[in-house]
Amino acid sequence: MNTSQKNSIEIILNGHLDEIANLASALDRFCDDAIMSDLVKNQINLVLEELYTNTVNYGLVGISNGQVIINLLALNNQLEIRYQDNGIAFNPLEMADPDLMLSLDDRPIGGLGVFFVKAMTDNVTYSRVGEWNQLLMHKSL
Repeated sequence: MNTSQKNSIEIILNGHLDEIANLASALDRFCDDAIMSDLVKNQINLVLEELYTNTVNYGLVGISNGQVIINLLALNNQLEIRYQDNGIAFNPLEMADPDLMLSLDDRPIGGLGVFFVKAMTDNVTYSRVGEWNQLLMHKSL
């Protein structure tokens, strides 16, 4: 990676769904600056949009100062994504993967977003640090 490229970014969002456009825009600029493929850009966008939407719709309900902080670092053909929110404690990795063999009518609602996160990253870990949920993800570039 060329050292003149911007290889890190911090995105701070206020916990409202109208921030998805800001997330997509910041992510697009970062991926372009880091010269990532469209495939990787689309996968990371899907992962972060799913996480953010779930955080806003479930984790930040009733929290007046809800916030999400996303840090991305591209280095040595690896992308590190740190996703943090100050919502209710919740480890999404404890959710069972959806049964994709069931028909849409028989499949319960939910669970696909976390499935996408696991499928589109090489590894993901969860921790609760103080009042913050933290997901740390890595993806080969």
